[in-house]
Amino acid sequence: MRALTIAFLYWLGSAGLQAQKTPTLPTVDSLELAGDQLDETLETFQTKHPKAVCVNSDPKIKNCYQWDDISVYGLTARPAPGCSPKLHSSPGCAQGLTAQFKKGYLTNLVYAVEGTDKSDAVADLKKKYGTPTLDTLQATIWLTSIGMCSVVVGKATEGPEGHILITLMIGNP
Repeated sequence: MRALTIAFLYWLGSAGLQAQKTPTLPTVDSLELAGDQLDETLETFQTKHPKAVCVNSDPKIKNCYQWDDISVYGLTARPAPGCSPKLHSSPGCAQGLTAQFKKGYLTNLVYAVEGTDKSDAVADLKKKYGTPTLDTLQATIWLTSIGMCSVVVGKATEGPEGHILITLMIGNP
């Protein structure tokens, strides 16, 4: 579900920029979230997140997950007990950290935490990345020269069991 949400948000932001006559993406040197930045190595990430569990999804892609001790902008993930890579997309395990590495370098990082107020995260990210490409009550998205950053409020899963989460993400196109 997270992957579909991320893909949709990237498409939404890209489609909005394509509608402009001369899109100018802000130039940034790196995209960073909670101390991790795009293109950092898997080894660096694992040093910072020793509780993360990493699995190969194919020979060039590794996905890492962490459910314990995850917080960002004062908000804490509260996943169900017993989460594992196999259960990562189940309703109880949607909260936490997910990172994707291609050829050993971070290409996508997602924090999902329980909450509805994204204002602190958005205020801090506006200081770093300037005016967002899209800014609504539900989503704030920055499209930059090297990737995107987003903060989204919504249910992580369909159905009554899903919690309202704030999902923060940085990723390469």
